[in-house]
Amino acid sequence: MGNEIQYSGEERYATALDRTFRQAHRISQRLLLEHIDRKDGHLREVLSFALENQTTSEYPFVFNYSFCNDERDGEQVARLAGAVHLLQTSTLITDDIFDFAELRYHYPTIHRRYDVSYAVIAAELLQSIAMECISSELERHSFRNQRLVLKLFHQIIKDLYLGQYLDVYNTSNLRMTTRDYQRVIELGAGYFFKNLAQCGALLGNKSKAAVESLATYGYHYGMALFITDDIVDIVQKPAATGKSFAPDLKGRKMRLPMILALRLGARKDVVLLKKFLRSKDNSRTALLEAAKRIRKSRALQACRIVANDHLDRSLESLAAIEGSLAAKSLSWLSQSLLRAQGLESEIPEFVGTQKIRAGIHPNRFL
Repeated sequence: MGNEIQYSGEERYATALDRTFRQAHRISQRLLLEHIDRKDGHLREVLSFALENQTTSEYPFVFNYSFCNDERDGEQVARLAGAVHLLQTSTLITDDIFDFAELRYHYPTIHRRYDVSYAVIAAELLQSIAMECISSELERHSFRNQRLVLKLFHQIIKDLYLGQYLDVYNTSNLRMTTRDYQRVIELGAGYFFKNLAQCGALLGNKSKAAVESLATYGYHYGMALFITDDIVDIVQKPAATGKSFAPDLKGRKMRLPMILALRLGARKDVVLLKKFLRSKDNSRTALLEAAKRIRKSRALQACRIVANDHLDRSLESLAAIEGSLAAKSLSWLSQSLLRAQGLESEIPEFVGTQKIRAGIHPNRFL
């Protein structure tokens, strides 16, 4: 104990996020080696590439701390957290395929390096290994609510596929509404985090009030994360994101910034954006011009308002478990999201009480 490093404040939670991710990442790598035969060397290479160079993800963190009452409790669900990481990684592969993305973590995406067919197989295998691990871990341990948790994990997969379908289906859809968009991101992120948090709480045998509190937290955090990702796609450079510039624009995906720009922008800017959505021009000049028109419309400020509202609601939802390890850890996660996304100073307008003084409310946009 004398040599134990003491952390305080935000550093403690940032360290916990990094530690939880690193452990889940190591376990996910072991799971691959356990499930893929040595003689299938090329397949091992493809799957291992999917896990290389990854940046810290909050998915295992939300699951882990929804379960924990004490820091030591995390060891009980460590392999499950590793499976969660595999499951989320599988969605990144398919997202990159659907978005025609060229880079992920500053490196070529799997479908660019190995071909689309191998990428699809990799995503399916990661998902299968994750679910096999989840099933065996639930059977091996004396967790509560095992059947319900397994059902929720299957629900996560179904929702993800439905969300991806709707996202692809609505490509360049000028009639897509903010309600349509809300459904897409609910399926892709809101329900994912909601069910992850719910699974952790159920396995930890927490009270009904705590399960509901954590599930609500997960939903609003997931929504805020997706919306801030939409903003990052427009404002951040590839050096910061590790991805190609504006992949959502390039793929003509109807994300919130575009939807709101079509509603809020000046007529000539809206005409240009509609022309862009109908075109196949993916030159850097065309992408930069579209991004410029979106920024000019103040759509990003409106997106920020909606994201902030979800973050506020995520924090409010933790009132029922105030003072617990879960509440403290997850509160920090919400409070640090904008900074983690590099957005604290990118879009300063209408933040906090400014949005109230300006008479602007999230329900105006969603």
